[in-house]
Amino acid sequence: MEPDGRRPRRPVHSNEENPALYSTRSFHAYLRTLVVAIAFGGFSALAQAQAQATASKAIDDTLNANRASRASQQRIDQIDSQTRALLEKYLAATWQAQQLTAYSQQLEEQTASLDAQHLGLQRQIGELERTERELAPLLSRMIQGLDKFVALDMPFLLVERRERVQALKKLMADPAEDRAEKFKKVLEAWQIEAEYGRSLGVENGEVERRKVHVLRVGRAALYYLSIDGKSCGVWNAKSKSWTVLPARYASQIRLGLRMARETAAPDLLRLPMLVSGAGP
Repeated sequence: MEPDGRRPRRPVHSNEENPALYSTRSFHAYLRTLVVAIAFGGFSALAQAQAQATASKAIDDTLNANRASRASQQRIDQIDSQTRALLEKYLAATWQAQQLTAYSQQLEEQTASLDAQHLGLQRQIGELERTERELAPLLSRMIQGLDKFVALDMPFLLVERRERVQALKKLMADPAEDRAEKFKKVLEAWQIEAEYGRSLGVENGEVERRKVHVLRVGRAALYYLSIDGKSCGVWNAKSKSWTVLPARYASQIRLGLRMARETAAPDLLRLPMLVSGAGP
């Protein structure tokens, strides 16, 4: 006992001094640590698994969203392509409709023009039929007038001119010949006669059984010059005969013959002109 009457306390030993107590406490601490570690590890694994699951789900959602977005874009592109194709078809159809409308209007105008031309042709055909009925007697009168004209005219190229009139009469009697051709030939004959009045002409003839050169000055006068150049004369339309001219006119008639043959330049001819009732 202590001097103060208390029992002496047992000395407290350290872990090294009490191995059994140390082992028990260490074991309990180990268990607590293990439990905490296990709990913490389990929690960490669960959290990790949950995080992985969340991440996986997020990735899947993202992938699904991307796939849906691509599918939507593809549908949009397809719809856009279809829309563009339909628009192009619409524009092409509209342009074609405009062209057809313009072509239809043009056809209507052409049809109206053709109708007007048809009516005009019908009127012309009617007039032509009436003209053809009137043409035959007109041509006959023209040929008769030409025949009389040649007979009453000065006696130049008589054979040629009479043969032309006879050919016209034969043409008129041919039913197979076209009326337009008949009209053309008659007009040509009158044009040839008209040309005689605007030109000089020369031919060989015979006057009082003598060979002569005949000079025609339009239709104003008709002269002759003998082959030997010694005698000359002028046609007298009133008496229907030749009138002898003085020999001094022979040189002028000779010049006129050369001019008619185009071997001399045109010049002034000094020749007498017979007037009805007067001499040279």
